[in-house]
Amino acid sequence: MFCIEKILALVVVLVAGILFLGPRLRRWANKRSKIWFNDFNKQYLKDCKELFRPTQEKIFKCLHQMPEIRPLKVVEIGAGAGANFDFLPKNTELVCIDPNEYAKKDLLIKAEQYPDIKVTFEIGVAEDLSSLADESVDAVIATHVLCSVKDLNQSLKEVLRVLKKGGKFMFMEHIEDVNGSRIHFWQHFLKVPWHFALQGCNLTRTTNVSIQKAGFSNIEMDIFELGFKKTLFKLIGRHCAGVATK
Repeated sequence: MFCIEKILALVVVLVAGILFLGPRLRRWANKRSKIWFNDFNKQYLKDCKELFRPTQEKIFKCLHQMPEIRPLKVVEIGAGAGANFDFLPKNTELVCIDPNEYAKKDLLIKAEQYPDIKVTFEIGVAEDLSSLADESVDAVIATHVLCSVKDLNQSLKEVLRVLKKGGKFMFMEHIEDVNGSRIHFWQHFLKVPWHFALQGCNLTRTTNVSIQKAGFSNIEMDIFELGFKKTLFKLIGRHCAGVATK
């Protein structure tokens, strides 16, 4: 069970490592943060699987409606433990790019359950997809990852660069709550400790606005609330999700 007390305790460890301890202990603090975040992410996805499924089915439907391109080349940024594998067409070549090396083991174990999908894993960040050529992929996936990238606008530029003309960008991200709401207050109040504890996750990011301004030729986007029961998850209840076309 993950609660606010655990997040704050981890923040104390991280801050101590950054401010007061030597390089070796700083590396240890960063390693513990990555491992803890990977565990948190798995629990979060497990707890919320049925809440996410209707949205995942909707946004991934476009992959099954694309022309008969096989194999379909897809890139997933921040694939985590492979929560989107269920929704991919057969004969997909999936390149998973994630900065957290501790996600690789769980991801590849999950991939063994999908023999019709060829999965490769690369350590990398959304801001630099230099391992991929211009206009080389049919689709890009980003679900619950753009909150954590350091430069959102650069990340979206890279998505547009690697997508073929007419390629699809499927996204599902939590966003800043309505201004003046109680959740909006707590998002801003807890923004800094949340950022430290959860590998740079930004509670107040307006990803929906950035996607609209990125330069896609067409965007289909929904803004909605997920009915989280756990108090902690209510901080990330407001979401945007959809499909953007290059």
